[in-house]
Amino acid sequence: MNKADNNGQSLNEAVVLAPGLSVGEATVAQLRDRVQSTIRGENQLAGIRAEALAELQRRAGAELTEHELRERGKRPRRRARLEIETARELEKLPETSKGLRDGDIPYENARILADANQRGSIDEKELLDYARSQSPDKFGATVRKHEQQRSTDDGISKLEHQRSRRFARIRTAIEDGMTVLYGRFDPITGARIETALSKKMNDLWQEEDPRNRATPAQRMADALALLLTRPAGNKDGPSQDVKLLVIADYDVLSRQLGNARLENGTPIPPSELRRLSCDAQILPAIFRGPSVPMDLGMARRKASTTQRAALIARDRACIGCGAKAAWCQSHHIIHWQHGGPTNLDNMCLLCSRCHHNVHDRDWQVEQTPTGAYRLRPPPAGGKRPPHPKHQHRQHRRTFQPFKQRK
Repeated sequence: MNKADNNGQSLNEAVVLAPGLSVGEATVAQLRDRVQSTIRGENQLAGIRAEALAELQRRAGAELTEHELRERGKRPRRRARLEIETARELEKLPETSKGLRDGDIPYENARILADANQRGSIDEKELLDYARSQSPDKFGATVRKHEQQRSTDDGISKLEHQRSRRFARIRTAIEDGMTVLYGRFDPITGARIETALSKKMNDLWQEEDPRNRATPAQRMADALALLLTRPAGNKDGPSQDVKLLVIADYDVLSRQLGNARLENGTPIPPSELRRLSCDAQILPAIFRGPSVPMDLGMARRKASTTQRAALIARDRACIGCGAKAAWCQSHHIIHWQHGGPTNLDNMCLLCSRCHHNVHDRDWQVEQTPTGAYRLRPPPAGGKRPPHPKHQHRQHRRTFQPFKQRK
């Protein structure tokens, strides 16, 4: 039976037909055609997805649309947000959207046009031929020139827009566990940063052993690290006041610490731990013990430093979206004003956005069969009923452990 006869599902499916000829049997010309057809297909699928995202965002809101991309599409948070933003802007560019759906315009070029249109007025028709024929790198330069020519204030509004969209991000690479730092700055700020980095790189080059020089990329990484972690004018002085959370297991028999690691689980060699202890402030993760009060009840509202360290060791990141623990707050599962105590089993880590979803948009914290906490959005079409523990809590001060949701 055709799926459309059952529930209409086939009408919403994008079907990709695989070539019947194997790559080993294909000629060079056929392989080149196949590569081009897949690129065209990618563009068409991106156009179909952009239309669907714009409509889904209009009906369900940006938060649930982003959740759909992250959970089912496995998109990183920033990529999901950018894709939704691009889809919304493409609705204002009908010819660009049509070229994307037809496979004539690459998605990256469509995104560049959408971004430029968001900054100000552009002539879409004037740029369409370039969007079809140029690579993203070249097309980006074409659009910047187009914007400059149409500017009526010498580019001041564009610079202000660029400054409003500045960002920096630090993450851990899933491939090898290294830390990746990157950001976007307006051209003036970028030039100042580049100047400072170049100066520090030159200083490091002068100090290097000529027989064992670092690569330019390594030297830039070293320069950036020194600029961020050393006080100005004191290259040999101690690091700035940066607290590093280190988690370790305590062996009762040997009375020694072992398995030292960062909050994200990255192991720390003993020699590096010794070096860090001399060069930075170390915040240890303290677990339950007779001398450490981990549960504070109603005595205080905010989590203590010890409790926060334990929360980071347990949750590692925001339980909703995976944002770094350093950017999270300690959230009371049963609200403090409703009688929820400041105890570990009544707290979890939430970033500001997910915290807002819980308090104002009916998202709820639940516990998985493994004991971990996670955030679940409200059901489509209505609000989730209040959690039983949130009812009639105003006049009760006794605490019951948070039960696992079935």
